[in-house]
Amino acid sequence: MSRGGSKHCRWSRGLDQLTRCAEPVAWKSALAVPAGAAVSLQSQSPPVAAVSLGNTATLGAKGAVIFVPVEFTCQPGAFAFLSVQVTERVGGDIASGSASEQVTSSCTGSVHTVTMTIIPFQNPFKKGVAFGQASLSVCQFQCQTFEDAHNIQIVAK
Repeated sequence: MSRGGSKHCRWSRGLDQLTRCAEPVAWKSALAVPAGAAVSLQSQSPPVAAVSLGNTATLGAKGAVIFVPVEFTCQPGAFAFLSVQVTERVGGDIASGSASEQVTSSCTGSVHTVTMTIIPFQNPFKKGVAFGQASLSVCQFQCQTFEDAHNIQIVAK
């Protein structure tokens, strides 16, 4: 989730919504300013980064691992760290796990897709619905965290 200007935007279906969400804010703001007035688009510009958690994870090794796709983008020269957490109710127990990695070398301004390998802490994952959260922490001139969290479907290979 990210905040851009006065509009509150959330991307959970892909990073292509990044542009669609941010552009109308700047366009409407420009129309609302009297002629001759200076307009600062800095607070209206698209965010410097975004993250989108995939809707489907793939089960592996009889539940000992799931593979979760994540899309992200960050500005060139930024330091970035990606983390993913997944929790699933399995019978009367909880299966949960997390993974993280530094993705600084992928900060090119383009959208990148990585597959995060999530190993459960105790109980194995099963096919079904789980809750996932992806966080992208980006530092350039200042540090910001971008998040996407929603239900995901765990499926067999």
